[in-house]
Formats: sequence, structure tokens, C-alpha cells
Amino acid sequence: MNSAEIYDAARKRIVELVRAGDQDAAVAACPGWTVRDLVAHLAGGLGSFLSRDFDAGEYANHGERTVHERRGRSFDELLAEWERHRAAADEAFASPMGGVLVAEIVSHEHDIRTALARPGARDDEAVRAALDRPLQEIDRRMRDGGLPALRILVNGEERVLGEGDPAGTLRVTAFELLRSIGGRRSQRQVRALDWDVDPEPFLGVFTLFGEFRADDLEE
Repeated sequence: MNSAEIYDAARKRIVELVRAGDQDAAVAACPGWTVRDLVAHLAGGLGSFLSRDFDAGEYANHGERTVHERRGRSFDELLAEWERHRAAADEAFASPMGGVLVAEIVSHEHDIRTALARPGARDDEAVRAALDRPLQEIDRRMRDGGLPALRILVNGEERVLGEGDPAGTLRVTAFELLRSIGGRRSQRQVRALDWDVDPEPFLGVFTLFGEFRADDLEE
């Protein structure tokens, strides 16, 4: 499946989950947001990718802007906006941005699943595909920072991040790796993964959002 197909399949799963669930449920992975807010963010965020408008405006960050500007809209209104942006996004999905959009929607799918107590699709190919761009970014940060290389065995598949001979190995599922580098785990949880090397040197580049959760998120 290509990026557009993976995104569309994840979007379909999200719509089904949200229609059947509590749209006002709090999303622990995104403090202060509800399930409906997350749909608003996905709809508005795709529009922002297309317009290249990531200005935060009067809000703390662009993500908060996408939510607050859509507060009060119904789920169906949010879906209509999301579908409109998706219809115009084929070129974006065919570009390197396609991998970014896949990483975002798959991460938020599992945020919603946790909020609604509906775990699933953790072994779907979408989870592995969602790792591609984040791992490229971590590899770049490791090289730029002069860190030793790290071997990662993701569901048994080997990948080496950084330059040179690996200093050690991390064994992890694709799902747990995505949640860890996507800011959905505490530092304690990341340290507790199956490392055969001291994780300390790698922690600084291991979350794409620059910080870990303050508390554990159990899923």
C-alpha cells in the first residue's frame, strides 16, 4: 500500500471508531483534547499541510489552533472538511510529506483507540509504515549529534540508526516504538524497553517532540 492508501484506511477506521464511541471522551495522549477535538485536529491539520500554514496564531501551538478554531462544530461538519482536504491531497501523498501524514494519522488513531478503550490494529502495516519518516529524523539527529549508532530490531527486522558500528541493540515492537518516539511514553517507560546498552545517550533524540510524558501511559 502507498501512503495515500494507508492514510485512507486509517481514516476509515477512525471514522468507524468515533461514530460508535464517546466523542467527548478525554484523550490521555493529548491532554485537554477530546476525541472530537482530535478529529478536528486531523481535519484542520491536513488543510494546513496543503496550504503550508502552520502559524499558531494566538494559541500555544498550531495544533491547539486547529482544535480551537473548530470548537462547536459537529462530527459530520468536521468529516466534511476532512474529506474536502483529502480530495485535494493526492499530490501531497505522492511527495515526501506523505510519510509525515501517515505517521500523524496512525499515531492519532491509537490515541483515539486508547481514549475509547478500543485497542486494535497494532500489527497493521500502517504502524510499520508510520515509523519510516520518524526514524529518518532520529537517524539524522543522531548523526548530527555525533551519537554512536544503534541497532533496532523492530518485530525482528533490523535497522541501524546513526553512523558506524552499533553500540548496542533495542528490541521492540513497531507499535511500542511508534508510541515511544511519538511522545506517548514516559522516560521511565522508554528506559524499560529491551535495551542491551545503556539508553541514556539516546534519550535526547528518542522523542520527536523534545520531551517525554511526565506520567506513564498504559495502553
